Amino acid sequence: MRRVATHRVYQVNTGDWLSFPVLELDEAGNVVRIYPLAEEISHTEWLPGMIFVSPFFIERKGSEPFSVFFHRLNQEVACLPVSSLSCRAYWLTSFNLSALEFTSESRIIAL
Repeated sequence: MRRVATHRVYQVNTGDWLSFPVLELDEAGNVVRIYPLAEEISHTEWLPGMIFVSPFFIERKGSEPFSVFFHRLNQEVACLPVSSLSCRAYWLTSFNLSALEFTSESRIIAL
């Protein structure tokens, strides 16, 4: 079991934004639990910025801006069946959280 915390999480399948959450991931990398970060928890990795929780693989297409990336993900999830699929977590590194925009160093890393 791996535990990570971050500034913001976006749940692609529900459209929910969460502030300062903790995510628990199983050995395969699937998200098994999300809950608020109420206090420091031992063996929790802090990943600054933003994490997307998604039932499908996500990637940035070329140098698309965040607004286009975000719109595309929401269109893709609308095509999925209503049933809840297992979700993976994707960390957006070097992301400008205050401007909600990618930087030239931004990467999307599957956790």
